[in-house]
Amino acid sequence: MSLNSARTSRAGPCETKDTQARLLNAAEALFIDAGYAGMSARAIADRAAVNIAAMGYHFGSKQGLLQAVLIRRIAPINRSRRARLAAVPERGSESVKAILHAFLWPVFFNEHEAPARRLMGRVMTEPAEVVEPLLNLVFSDVIEQFVVAMAACFPKQDPALIAQKFSFVAGALNFTVLRPAERLFGSAPANEVSFERLLNFAVDGFQEGPSVTVVHEDIV
Repeated sequence: MSLNSARTSRAGPCETKDTQARLLNAAEALFIDAGYAGMSARAIADRAAVNIAAMGYHFGSKQGLLQAVLIRRIAPINRSRRARLAAVPERGSESVKAILHAFLWPVFFNEHEAPARRLMGRVMTEPAEVVEPLLNLVFSDVIEQFVVAMAACFPKQDPALIAQKFSFVAGALNFTVLRPAERLFGSAPANEVSFERLLNFAVDGFQEGPSVTVVHEDIV
């Protein structure tokens, strides 16, 4: 019998799922409010109204619990991305917009979008040593699939350039949906408008040629 099966048989499947959900909800709220440092086992247990040992029992560690929190919010978005990418029939220059649409759309128009936005807003402020392994775990496969799909549209371009352009798109996406600087750039328009503008911006960036102008003078 597996460890998970043994746990379920002792606690009962409904009780186990309820405890896990309470831990996930408590950890997510604490992480958003206080960051990784504020996610103590005691604080999580108190907020979830469970035994302090429950976190280790169900998730192994605080890092394991945060990993589960991220997967719960991001996995549905990535599933939608993959499904939409699979529906793009061809891989040619005419497919660029459809591929980027598949990558961006689930972040703007998804039932998990608002919770994921709050969660990722906090993730982006945390130390790299805490979140980078988790981000790699959650995003690396889906990013690789989109980079491969886009590289097929530009077979003569260096795949490293395609990957870097996708990193620019991801950065612009994060900045757009997290809205960290409204005082500098003004309030964001409606989701539909932001989505279309970002999509067109990304398409233009990918269709731009690979040439680079090197500027030697210092920029003041």
